[in-house]
Amino acid sequence: VPFHWHGGVNQLGGVFINGRPLPHVVRQRIVELAQRGVRPCEISRRLRVSHGCVSKILARYNETGSIRPGVIGGSKPKVATPRVVQMILHLKHTNPTMFAWEIRDRLLLERVCDHDSVPSISSINRYE
Repeated sequence: VPFHWHGGVNQLGGVFINGRPLPHVVRQRIVELAQRGVRPCEISRRLRVSHGCVSKILARYNETGSIRPGVIGGSKPKVATPRVVQMILHLKHTNPTMFAWEIRDRLLLERVCDHDSVPSISSINRYE
């Protein structure tokens, strides 16, 4: 059975798997070197990790104190304000056949929400 490996070799000769986080030990080493005063470009060369990756890990570490990778596609619960909930319930009550995407459009149109705060279609569907 042939072994398929969906990885690559970066310009520095480092091995990576696209879309997958850097191993924990490497992330730890990046932070350790930075704490010893090694510059990001030098860390990048030594560990064969792209400068962008090093910068991102150090920025997250400085911001949160964590070296854990970010969660992609994880649910970040957005809590709808009472006004938004009230509007959703009102629209559902007055227009029982209205689709959730239409309610979503209406919330945006009437400026009850903006694109960052508008509830997802699935969360609109949870309101009865």
